[in-house]
Amino acid sequence: MRIMEFNEEAINQLVLEKVDEHIRSLELEEDVYFMDARQLEKYLSLSWPTISKVFLSDPNFPTLKKGKCYMFHKKDVDRYLDSYYEELKRNGRDILKYRRKG
Repeated sequence: MRIMEFNEEAINQLVLEKVDEHIRSLELEEDVYFMDARQLEKYLSLSWPTISKVFLSDPNFPTLKKGKCYMFHKKDVDRYLDSYYEELKRNGRDILKYRRKG
């Protein structure tokens, strides 16, 4: 039989470091004004092909272009997604099947 000993102080320190790291990442997200394509992917937890198919095909989706690159205003994206979510709830809840009527 093995007896394991834990250093509570070391574990508490690791937990506090992880919590601080998480808080710093949240604060950074709040400071974001514009997002690039990769940040939008992470923010929405969707792949770029899905974002292109579902959102970029909608002329009402808030995008800016900087050369060949897309930029997204975070607050405009949030507002768009709030209204999109409400429509999606009323119309089947499947993001890949639903098409906005515009």
